[in-house]
This record gives sequence, structure tokens and C-alpha cells, in this order.
Amino acid sequence: MSEPQAWRPPDTLPLTLQTPRMLIRPYTSDDGEAIFEAIDTDRESYLPWLPWVRIDNRSVAECIFNIERFRRDALSWPCAEYVVGAFHGESGRLIGGIGFRPKSPALHIAEIGYWVRPDERGRGYCTEAVGHLISRMFTPQNSGGWGLRRADVLMAAANEASQAVPRKLGMRLEFAAVQERWVEGVGYHDTRGYGILASEWDFDRHCARADRQRGEFEPA
Repeated sequence: MSEPQAWRPPDTLPLTLQTPRMLIRPYTSDDGEAIFEAIDTDRESYLPWLPWVRIDNRSVAECIFNIERFRRDALSWPCAEYVVGAFHGESGRLIGGIGFRPKSPALHIAEIGYWVRPDERGRGYCTEAVGHLISRMFTPQNSGGWGLRRADVLMAAANEASQAVPRKLGMRLEFAAVQERWVEGVGYHDTRGYGILASEWDFDRHCARADRQRGEFEPA
């Protein structure tokens, strides 16, 4: 069997998609104020799991700088991370952000990360956004998708809110790495890792197929 060819992004980046409640799209420079407001309204609520809020996006100017960095990076290859915003479909209000990086282009794998503004948490927005994004990632490139074959989500073990997203989507809990990361204010901390294959995905429901064999790893 021949080795797979390394994955490359489509020529036309399919970064914009509509969900039942949201528009997911790349940021523009006009979104700088919205990003700053969403983060600065309660920076402490993002800690300790998102340490970048301490040192980045501390002004509208910094937010605009990062937006331009995201835009330029998305036009190059290899791209460190593709970053998009999730906006309320009716009001246009920024709900949160999603980033996904080509973790292993040779194996067609991407890792997903996300954040949600404090006053929109617990409403299922993140699960909805990530589920639709994975559907787009798994859709073949000749059908308007990214043509990836696997998606991973990693987070600190005690970050229950973040773990709830892959659980609700039916992703497989595949590993528990003991004291694998350093969390400021917590110390060495465990990591949980979830994964899903394109062959296990329900594109109509935007979650794992109910009939797939889970084979879940359950940590002690």
C-alpha cells in the first residue's frame, strides 16, 4: 500500500459557514473592537485554561493586529492555525472563536481549539459551531470541504466545560496524559484527548454516527 500524499488546503479556503444559530467566518479588521470587548469583559473567567488572555488582545489595536496576522497566515502554507469567529446569526454579536491547525498534514489530521465569551456559555453554541466545522473539515475538497480524515481536541483534564464539547459530539476519549502540561496557578496538570474519524461522522447531524463502534479509552 502506498503512503498517503500530504494534505494541502483547498485553493479556495472554505472558512465561512452557516449553522442554525450562527455565522462562522474569518475575522475582518472591523471585528477588533468586538474581540476586545468579548475578552476584556471578564478576562479572569478565561483563566487558568486560556493563559493568552493575560498577554494578548489587551487593546483594540492588538486585536486588529492579530486579525491581520490570522489573515496573512491563512494565505500561506504551511499555516500554523486557521482562526475564525462565531457570530450570532441575527444580531451579528461575536460569541467566540475557533482555531484549527493542521496537526499532521501527512496524515490529514487537524486539532481544534475554541473559546466562548462569558455571557454566552452554557447555551450549546460551541458544540454547534465545532460540529458544523468538523463536517466542513471532513467534506472532500471536490465537494467544497477541507478533505481531512481526522479531528482531535485536547484540553486540561479539569476543564470540564471544554471537555463537554467533544463529549456531546460523540468524539472518542482516546488518552489521558498524566502531568503532560503546565497550567499557571495550578501546576503540572493532566491532558485529555478526544478524536473522531471522517468515516465515523454523521454529516446530517454534525456529530458522531450513533452506530459506530466507540472503543473508548476510559482513564482510571
